Amino acid sequence: MTPHEILGLIQKHEKWLQGKTDGKRAELSKVDLSGLDLSSVNLSRASLNGANLKNCNLTDANFERADLYAAEFSGSVLKNANLKSADMHGVNLYKADLSGATLEKADLREGRLAVVGEKGSWQIVGSNLGHSVLDEAILRGANLTRADMKGCSAVGADLQSANLIGVRLQNADLQGANLTQANLSSANLESTNLANCNLSNAILVKTHVMGTNFTNANLETAKIVDVPLSLAKLHKAKLPSAPELRQKTVEAILLSHKKWIATRGAKGEQAVLDGYDLSWLNLSGLDLSGASLKGANLSETNLRDSLFELTDFSGAAMQGANLEGCMLAGANLSETDLSGTNLRRARLFPVELRDPNGTSTGRIWPTNLSRASLLDACLQGADLTGANLSQADLRGADLRNVVLVKTTITGANLEGAFFGELGREAASA
Repeated sequence: MTPHEILGLIQKHEKWLQGKTDGKRAELSKVDLSGLDLSSVNLSRASLNGANLKNCNLTDANFERADLYAAEFSGSVLKNANLKSADMHGVNLYKADLSGATLEKADLREGRLAVVGEKGSWQIVGSNLGHSVLDEAILRGANLTRADMKGCSAVGADLQSANLIGVRLQNADLQGANLTQANLSSANLESTNLANCNLSNAILVKTHVMGTNFTNANLETAKIVDVPLSLAKLHKAKLPSAPELRQKTVEAILLSHKKWIATRGAKGEQAVLDGYDLSWLNLSGLDLSGASLKGANLSETNLRDSLFELTDFSGAAMQGANLEGCMLAGANLSETDLSGTNLRRARLFPVELRDPNGTSTGRIWPTNLSRASLLDACLQGADLTGANLSQADLRGADLRNVVLVKTTITGANLEGAFFGELGREAASA
């Protein structure tokens, strides 16, 4: 594609953004744009999946809500660029300069590429921000689950409420960063500089802190579970009065929850597995109704035929999990990554709320899948009656014979989704 052709596409895209009839959305997926000066370009909501933007000048560029799945940005300059709410699954930002860029609510989780074969297979593509410059960048609410950020500089960056589950931050410099309410469960912070950071209400469960510099950091209200703080540098750090140095075993928590279910709360204890790494485990056939698994890692976990009525999975990583036949009535799956997940015959309809005595309260609670990633997920025969799928990513999802009665799909991305038969009734937009 010649520079003139690229310029023409960009001009048509700008007209499309303005709602003009002669405009057209830019389709630049897998196009080689390497080395170009695209500073101040407006490619908001454009499709650039797998595009090559290596060594580009993208200063002040606008990629808000753009599709940048597995795009190549290594060595590029993205100073003050707008990447707000962009889909950046599996993106490569190695040695890129994002100083002052806005990545608020950007999705930088691992990506999955389908490799065409006799049976098909998955290739995991991790987001690479290694040795990138993110100084003063805004990453509020960004999803960086298992991203590679080794050796990056994010001095003074705003990572408030960011999902950093399993992120690799070895030798990174985050001095003075705002990590309030960030989830750093299972993250590798070996030799990371977190001096003067604000970690108020942050979650650190099984976080690796060998040589981590917490000098003057505020951890006073952080949830710290099974983290060997003795291996970190804690000079003048504000610590919780009693950090939980040893977590209960998963087996013990599940057993206590089973008693809690059987006795309607009279015995045992409701399971709280927020931030726990439960990936690759066989948890099929369990009853975890009412449990809390916020921000947990359930990637490739076998959960087949389990009960999750009113269970909270918000922000969890569930890529490739097996949820076939599961009861998920009233469950909270908001902002959960369900890419490539098997949800065949899953039941995601509303549940009637009852009091501790089993008496109906007259309230109906729908299943919440708002802003969830269901990229290439299989939902064959699933019941999504009344479910909330607003802003969900359903690209490439298998929706054959799915029930979408009174389902809310406002703002959902259904590009490439395979419907077959829609079920008994159309969904509501």
